[in-house]
Formats: sequence, C-alpha cells, structure tokens
Amino acid sequence: MKKEDDDLVREDVAIVREKASHRKGRTTQVVRSARVPTQERSKKRYQSILDATLEMLKSANIEDISLHDIGKVTGLPAPSVHYLFNTVTAIFIELNKIFNEYLTQKIIAHSQNLEAHQLSNWQDLVRSSLAIARNELNADRAMSEVMLGPIMHRSMRVNNLETNRYHGTASLELLESYFTVPEIPGMATYLMFSAELVDGLWCGAYARYGLIDDETFAESVRANLAYLRCYFPESMTVRKDI
Repeated sequence: MKKEDDDLVREDVAIVREKASHRKGRTTQVVRSARVPTQERSKKRYQSILDATLEMLKSANIEDISLHDIGKVTGLPAPSVHYLFNTVTAIFIELNKIFNEYLTQKIIAHSQNLEAHQLSNWQDLVRSSLAIARNELNADRAMSEVMLGPIMHRSMRVNNLETNRYHGTASLELLESYFTVPEIPGMATYLMFSAELVDGLWCGAYARYGLIDDETFAESVRANLAYLRCYFPESMTVRKDI
C-alpha cells in the first residue's frame, strides 16, 4: 500500500468481529512478524499494544489473551492492532525478544561487577548467573508468562536458542576474565546447551507452581553443573590480574 502506515486504518475498513478476533488471536501460527512502524503515531500505537499486553499478563494467563482483548485495553480499533500484529503470537514473539535481551544483559552486567573474592571457582559464577535470572523471572509475572508459559511458537524457541547461544559466548568471555580457561573446542556451545537444560526445568516449575521454586532451582543448578563437568575441569586457576 502507498499510504503511510498510520493512515491505513480508515472508517471504511471492515471491523473485526469479536468471535473472529478471538479465534485468530489465539492461533500459534504467525502469518508475518510484527510490522515495526516508522511513523511517530504508529510507533506510539505499537508501544501501547506491547504495554497493554504486559499489563494484562500481570494477572491473565498468556493463552487466554486475544487481539480483541488487547484492542479493548488500548482503545484502538481492531484493524489498527491487526495491522501491526496480525496475531497475538506475533506480540508474544516481540516481547520474548525484548525479555531475552533484557535478561541476558542483566546477567552479564551483574557478573562483570563481581569482585574476585566473590568467586572461588567457575561453579560460583554459574550459580550466581542462574540466581539473577531466577530472581528476575520470579519478580515479573509478565516476563515469566512470555518466557516460561505454555505458548511457545517455534520462532520464540529459535529466538531462545539464539539467545542462549549468545549467552554461551558471553559466559565464556566472563569465565576467561576471571579464570585461566583451558582450550576446549566448542566450550561456548556447551554453555549454550547447559542453558537449554535449565530452561526446560524452569518451564516445568512455572507450569506447576507459577514460579521457579527452590527445589527446581537447586536441581537446575545441579543439572547445569553436572553437564558442564563433562567438559570443564573441576577447578580453574583464578586470574591474578583481576
């Protein structure tokens, strides 16, 4: 279309019926990804849709939210919402990207600020990173619904995998900044797989309890370390130049 995106929704556009919007809104298929706007007015609509979804996720289950529900909260006509996000899953995918980036940066920033005396071994760094992630998720229901909830489109799974891959590389850099790390081919990949193991356990805990409980957290740390010990030496020398 030639018109600017914020002018697309006109009065003569057919209004999406409530029943139809619910049916489309809960599909796990994504016809296209979110349409990121360039015009200021549409940017505000785009952000208001994300904000409204986050507000709803503070109390509602992710599988119960539809485009129609989001439209009512934002006060936007259904075609406006559908133009930017053709399904509610497209909104969840966008939020998943935002949360993944936030959580990864939070963990990295925390780990980089640790003092040498706080880390006697590489296992402490792993425990500390997982504790930060757990605390952030347990403190934010909306984040947990998006990242650990029952609706996980394949695009979200791929994004989680890529984030864990990036996190694995970043974790290796962190290890190397604190310890003398031996040359182990594929170490960043092993760190990525260890994060995948944790994700699986945490998703199960959230489904059962609505949070990552103490027992599951302890077992996830144990599983993570047990896997990494298949490749990492039990001890690494602390760098003297930190």
